[in-house]
Amino acid sequence: MKLKELRENKNINQTTIADFLNISQEKYSRIENEKSKVDLNTLIKLADFFHVTIDNLVDHNVPYLLDKSLLSEKQNKLIERIINLNNLQCEKVEAYIIGLTSAEEQKERIITKFKGV
Repeated sequence: MKLKELRENKNINQTTIADFLNISQEKYSRIENEKSKVDLNTLIKLADFFHVTIDNLVDHNVPYLLDKSLLSEKQNKLIERIINLNNLQCEKVEAYIIGLTSAEEQKERIITKFKGV
């Protein structure tokens, strides 16, 4: 589990999480150091606390699932809009995105070329 990394990224101590879980700091430390097993209810609480999925919490990566907590609010809104598009609309969005990225790549090649002159 990556509890320590998540906790340190939020700049909080073990006692804060232990209090949230209503357990001792020592018990939480054993969980964080993988010296104690965790029940499902505690995993759910930890996932909620850190705003991650349980899969993310236990480093179980499923390539076809998207962890929305890793995306910005704008990206999540775009995904919600894309979900409601029909196939033709999706093709147009895909073409637009390809055009955007191609234009950026081409721009970078031109800049690099003229920097060398």
